[in-house]
Amino acid sequence: MKHKSAGERRAADHSKSHGKAPRPQVLEIAAEEALRSRESLEDFSPEDIRRMSCDLSGQKIELETHEAALRRKANDADNLPDEQTIRQLFQDHLRMYSSRDDMLTAQFSEDFSGFTGGGDLLVKNKEEWVAITRQDFAQVKDPIHIELKDLAIQSLAGTIAVATGFFKIHLPIKDHILSREMARLVLIFRKETAGWKISHSSISIPYHLVSTGEIYPLKELTERNETLEKLVDERTRELSSLNHNLEEVNSELEAEVAQHKIVAEALRKSEAVYRSIIHASPDNITITNRDGRIILVSPVAMSMFRASGEQDFLGRSLLDFIIPQDRARALSQIALKRQGTVTGPSEYRGLRVDGSTFDIGVNSEFIRDAEGSPTGMVVITRDISDRKHEEGEREELKRRLGEHAAELERLNELLRAQAFEDSLTGLANRRHFVAALDSEMNRARRHEGEFSLLIADVDFFKRYNDTLGHQQGDECLQRVAQVLKATFGRPGELPARYGGEEFAVILPNCGPDVGRTQAERLRSAMQRAGFVHPSSTVAPCITLSIGIASARVRAGTTPDVLIKAADGALYRSKAEGRNRVTAVTV
Repeated sequence: MKHKSAGERRAADHSKSHGKAPRPQVLEIAAEEALRSRESLEDFSPEDIRRMSCDLSGQKIELETHEAALRRKANDADNLPDEQTIRQLFQDHLRMYSSRDDMLTAQFSEDFSGFTGGGDLLVKNKEEWVAITRQDFAQVKDPIHIELKDLAIQSLAGTIAVATGFFKIHLPIKDHILSREMARLVLIFRKETAGWKISHSSISIPYHLVSTGEIYPLKELTERNETLEKLVDERTRELSSLNHNLEEVNSELEAEVAQHKIVAEALRKSEAVYRSIIHASPDNITITNRDGRIILVSPVAMSMFRASGEQDFLGRSLLDFIIPQDRARALSQIALKRQGTVTGPSEYRGLRVDGSTFDIGVNSEFIRDAEGSPTGMVVITRDISDRKHEEGEREELKRRLGEHAAELERLNELLRAQAFEDSLTGLANRRHFVAALDSEMNRARRHEGEFSLLIADVDFFKRYNDTLGHQQGDECLQRVAQVLKATFGRPGELPARYGGEEFAVILPNCGPDVGRTQAERLRSAMQRAGFVHPSSTVAPCITLSIGIASARVRAGTTPDVLIKAADGALYRSKAEGRNRVTAVTV
């Protein structure tokens, strides 16, 4: 055993008493002990002295490095940008953006990155960001209002600072989306030769339809449907009220027509009676001779047809006060009455003395002598312009109700599609799959029919994602979905996205042999598709591991039993090397 020198022993004892290895303070401890015991450094061997000298040199370098780091930190702290400067830079950015000032494009660094609130593209250069900014200004040319809610400034270094702002955007148009949502903007400023420039900008605006805990905006769509239903109910009540009013008006008109018939009968008896009734009637009553020429009009006719007196009517034909396009129809009505046919009220466009037109309702009847031969005609005319206007409003209301009903149906259809379809692949989602599996197995159970369930998993999908990125991963799943749709199209067959990179297919009326054949068809089709998989150790392309479970559905055969069996078969396919089919019978 090598004996330690006295100096080594004292240095080691000192180190043990302080709980540390005898470095890098060996020389100080040894020197201190030597002085205290009046010993000379000659007690140390040359090897001890060289080792202690190296340790002291290393300690000196460590101390100098630490001191330099402390000096750098102190300098950085002294050179950090002023918070007010960065705050002013951020506010200047908002001011130029809100006023649509193209000078904003000069504030971006040549080394720039960022993304917009509504885009899915990462911008990696200044030119592209300037183009996006100018496109923004061109879309909304008028100034906008930005309501700043909160701002945080972080000075990271002498030339780097970050500003994070929360604000609301108010467009120069009526807006119920952006003005309600909180926008978040992060700007990274860098001090360059030309001054402070923006090297990064990222803005985010939450998807305004999605509520807490939702993936699809079902809540908002439901609320919209409820609003539309309320609107339809309100319009229906209005239409019902209008219809009721119309029925009352028609009833009144029918009663008045009956009354006018009585008046017409009285007119045959006495000219004086005619004039008395004509003057008393709120409607225009016109009497003609057997040739259809006017011999008597009521005072109401003056205002109704804007005439200056009776001379504008007397001796003229009734047809002169109807627009030319309606005269043939009026003659046809007179001919029917002459034949004894009972006709109801007619509607025409009346022609006033000044050439203007309006809507009139006409009731007419022949005046007959004792033998029943026509001697003239009594014509009762009513201005129905207000009623026609109401009918027009009612038709417009019906049209709008139809549009609202169509929109409601469209929204309901969209809601159903979102509730049962996977948005990425277009296949049935898991909710649809579970409901369909339960329904199809109940149908098969009634006749103890054969049934198969297939579950497939994309081989080494995580490696694919890690190698090519999530966007390529999504495209991979879409390609698998295309192969599934092309492979399974018989009635009752339902391919679905089961979860993540797992897919499932419901195969009604399908026994073990056919089920295995179908599964092998899917596996081969996927491999033949030849979609490149650079990280797979099974094949150079995307492949599937498949498990299929078949059963004759009886009372104890539940969806869970079939799912568990198919999942177990899938596990065996993956364990035995992947890109294969494992079939089991339940």
